Amino acid sequence: MKSSTCPIAAAIAATLFLVGAARAAGTTVLYADRAVKLDKTFDDGDQLWITPEQLTEISGFVLKPQGVCLDDICIPIGRKPADGFVRTENGQELFNLTKLARKLDQPVVADQERKAWSFGPRSSAAGGDFTSVMAPDFVLPDRQGKLVHLSDFRGKKVFLVTWASWCGCRLDLPGWQTLYEELKDKGLEIIAVAEDTGGEEAAGKFYDRAKATYTTLIDPAHVVSTLYQMVNVPMGVWIDEQGRIVRPAEVAYSKKVSLLSIKVDGDHYVAGLRDWVAKGDQSVYALKDEALRKRLPQRDAKSGLADANFKLAVQLHKQGDETGAEQYWRAAQELEPDNWNYHRQAWAFHPGEANGLWMKKYRELGDREYYAPLDLPEQTP
Repeated sequence: MKSSTCPIAAAIAATLFLVGAARAAGTTVLYADRAVKLDKTFDDGDQLWITPEQLTEISGFVLKPQGVCLDDICIPIGRKPADGFVRTENGQELFNLTKLARKLDQPVVADQERKAWSFGPRSSAAGGDFTSVMAPDFVLPDRQGKLVHLSDFRGKKVFLVTWASWCGCRLDLPGWQTLYEELKDKGLEIIAVAEDTGGEEAAGKFYDRAKATYTTLIDPAHVVSTLYQMVNVPMGVWIDEQGRIVRPAEVAYSKKVSLLSIKVDGDHYVAGLRDWVAKGDQSVYALKDEALRKRLPQRDAKSGLADANFKLAVQLHKQGDETGAEQYWRAAQELEPDNWNYHRQAWAFHPGEANGLWMKKYRELGDREYYAPLDLPEQTP
């Protein structure tokens, strides 16, 4: 992780939405993969002041004499009151989380009326993209509530594939089960992640119908699609035994798909997976570092702000606040109109309109592709 010294105050000011009064109790803070409810915060206008303990609970950062630290990386900060990072109130040391967001070039969406703050990912200019070819780790509960980390699977090849109940790719899950039965004893683990705010109720039955025995996860907050910058489903990522990305996010079907002008050669894609499992980094489908880095997506401040809005919409939907959720769904869609996940997840809660809305937006694509075309080498024998 690296800090940014870019002059971003004006940009952050434009991305900070505030409503209502300060010093809220029962505030929810959304940060990365965490949603933390705080009994007491020290909101001060457009600043969110929290205790050092809350800082760690929310973000994993630890306030130390040398700066704000995460693992073995520390971001230097000023300690004088005029620096705006730290202050003392009634004997309690407080830390300014929004000031840290400015330093890290993180967009912030705050709705003080609803007592919610959503911190988006950093832009690529501030190190918010893949700073190496290593796959970003994540943790999600499985369907039995056991926490599953991507890093749990070091030593195996991993095919990470996303899908959703609102996508026809839900019917593709049995195809991945067939492939898993073929390759699981050859060192492949399939991790399927339902990017589905509807949770188990919406997604679980499709895992059951597929009789899936691979790792099955449900991601209501779309943590994985944020980390890997996925704008549609299904998307697949190949990760080797050391946790290195071999192929970044790209459209992933287990068989050929053809719908309207949408055509995906899933057979070729699966042939590539088989070849990689057999040959490892000698496979023609395994990208070398230089080629991989060229394909890794870059995140700008606008897409980060869209993500922060989307995460807030997800949280408000979870709380039953549909009016608030719609407000932030729309903001995310307007900021990143080509992100189909933002549109289709919101539409999923209006089933009578979803198909018509999808068709209207699809027709508006014109000559543009619904899925970026697969860029695969010639199929091996």
